[in-house]
Amino acid sequence: ASHHLARSLSSVPTAAEKTVWVTFSNKAGERKRVPALAGQTLYEVAVANEVIVGDLYTCHVILDPDSYEAHGKPLLEEEEELENIEDVTPTSRLASFIQLSPEVPETRVALTDVREFHNT
Repeated sequence: ASHHLARSLSSVPTAAEKTVWVTFSNKAGERKRVPALAGQTLYEVAVANEVIVGDLYTCHVILDPDSYEAHGKPLLEEEEELENIEDVTPTSRLASFIQLSPEVPETRVALTDVREFHNT
């Protein structure tokens, strides 16, 4: 067991291991798949890729069911914010509360209502 521990401590994660993917889709059916780093929030990834999701507390997105399950349950603070948003679905989240994780290599996100991609 000690040999295994030493090996895992010496393996520094590479950038490739920290890269995860996010696919945004909008109501028009357009898709945009972008690389992201584990540890970033979905909101940061959207902003960095000129995907318009609203501000920190109105960035309502809808995850596909697999992505929703993979990211764990919303915290109380996020649930309270979601209560103020119209058109909430069972897999609604706020992008600023979702931290990307290396355990979830692909996250699929639908933008809500009027959200559009910028410059597509």
